[in-house]
Amino acid sequence: MAAMPNASWLGARRRTAVALCVLVAVLVPAAPTWAHHRTPAQLAQPAPLPRLNDLLTGLLTALFPPAGEGGVAPTVQQRVAASTVRVAGPDCTGVRVGSGFAARQNLVVTAAHVVAGVTGPEVIRPDGRRLAATVVAFDADKDLAVLRVGNLGQAPLGLGRPVAATQGAVFGYPGGQPQVEVSPASIVATAPVRIDNLYGQVVSRQIIRLNSRLAPGDSGGALVDSAGTVVGVAFAVATLRPDVAYAVSTSELEPMLASTSADAVSTGRCIS
Repeated sequence: MAAMPNASWLGARRRTAVALCVLVAVLVPAAPTWAHHRTPAQLAQPAPLPRLNDLLTGLLTALFPPAGEGGVAPTVQQRVAASTVRVAGPDCTGVRVGSGFAARQNLVVTAAHVVAGVTGPEVIRPDGRRLAATVVAFDADKDLAVLRVGNLGQAPLGLGRPVAATQGAVFGYPGGQPQVEVSPASIVATAPVRIDNLYGQVVSRQIIRLNSRLAPGDSGGALVDSAGTVVGVAFAVATLRPDVAYAVSTSELEPMLASTSADAVSTGRCIS
């Protein structure tokens, strides 16, 4: 795989059209749509959010290997699954459902778009226990949120950094299903990407490009390596390639965990 371009190489925003074309060629083989889910009871589709332009998909298919089989042993899968949760709550249009994981004692990480505009969020443990949650960190630029959950009772997962060619898996609840699903994943590349945040402002975000088959509901799920160490947080899938997905690097998450609020914070506007 060719070396990834850095943020300075992309240049000023007035050259975004050209730079994005090159960046998409390396990192984004298809425009991503966000792996978020609303419960079937609301008959809603995944929230329509900004998508990266894709100009070269048809020319680049041969550059990317097929999705890997993953490399997470059954004992590691059991440990990570035990620390994975569903995240749910009502917003202005219905009920949003996504995934999350325990990252510190009584702290759960998810994608920000899962809880954007949500009031009264809760987490549902793998054993079905429902617990009230409070959003104590919310970043629309990074698409990350942290929830405090009293008496969560789950072992926190360790954090590491993504490494290209690593085999691992994403742990989530596609479709809002009640059982944790393990989706094999291989890391293709990591790079800073100029991308719209939740509300259409262009920001820089450290993104991991995966070969993995994710689905709505997997947003906020932990991307782990073979040892079960979290290296990213799933947030999007590609529209034209079912075997391509995206995660936010843990380098974006670590500062948030170190500075969570003691009180509830705003979860921004609803995403329709």
